[in-house]
Amino acid sequence: YGRGDSENLSGAGDVRGARPARGGSSLKNIPAGARRIALLNQADTDELRAQAAQAAGGLLGAYRRVVVASLRGPGADGSEAQIHAVHQRAAGIVLAAGAAQRMGQPKQLLGWLGEPLVRRQARIALEAGLDPVIVVTGAYAEQVAGALAGLKLRVVNNLDWAGGQSTSVRAGLVELGEDPGPAVFLLTDQPFVEAEVIRRLVVEHARSLAAVVAPQVEGRRANPVLFDRRTFADLAALEGDAGGRQVMGKWGVHLVDWADARLLVDVDNLEDYRRALELK
Repeated sequence: YGRGDSENLSGAGDVRGARPARGGSSLKNIPAGARRIALLNQADTDELRAQAAQAAGGLLGAYRRVVVASLRGPGADGSEAQIHAVHQRAAGIVLAAGAAQRMGQPKQLLGWLGEPLVRRQARIALEAGLDPVIVVTGAYAEQVAGALAGLKLRVVNNLDWAGGQSTSVRAGLVELGEDPGPAVFLLTDQPFVEAEVIRRLVVEHARSLAAVVAPQVEGRRANPVLFDRRTFADLAALEGDAGGRQVMGKWGVHLVDWADARLLVDVDNLEDYRRALELK
């Protein structure tokens, strides 16, 4: 599908026949270790493309990617073949390593609707279907890890957290390893992030295959931000307190309009926290 990947198509069918893979029966004759891609063809209408997107969620457990397309062979009506979406499993990386010096206390552990902010962000990432979810700790590693108890995620302690946010970005990517999909980066100090905005980013990435996808509120770019895997080398090369802005400048950003202005709220100090509580 024109993005420089070398995988071979491992399974195909039309949208109406798409079903989640169970018990390995739909993987018959596929060699062990093959990088599997499913093709859902004949997605010729908006309704069928919506059905395909829903089916992709189940298929991604067995397939690396699910391609939704309208491909026609010789003798068809001459309509141009189209790839409508490429669905991939998206990871979540929650950056929670900072010392929160302006706050005067660990803002990752501030209460929000009955749970610490860091737990809320991790839980929302899981609720949105991100897999795996990785939380990068640092300054308050033990306390933050304790606040995440019981959640199905990975915690990685960034021992070099004082070197700036770039070190946490790198630690998250190292933990992610060879996972082939994009990653959504979340910050613990933005309490109004909901699962729906994350899902929207993932869907827009599947449709556009943009290098970077981010929400836009009232003309301003907001967080969280999704990065395609082809940007990971640039993210890993960041230094100091640099975040992903430099990478966005290189690759460009596909913006997704979002109506809730509270997505722009972040909590840097106690006054920010008090104001945010009033907006709940």
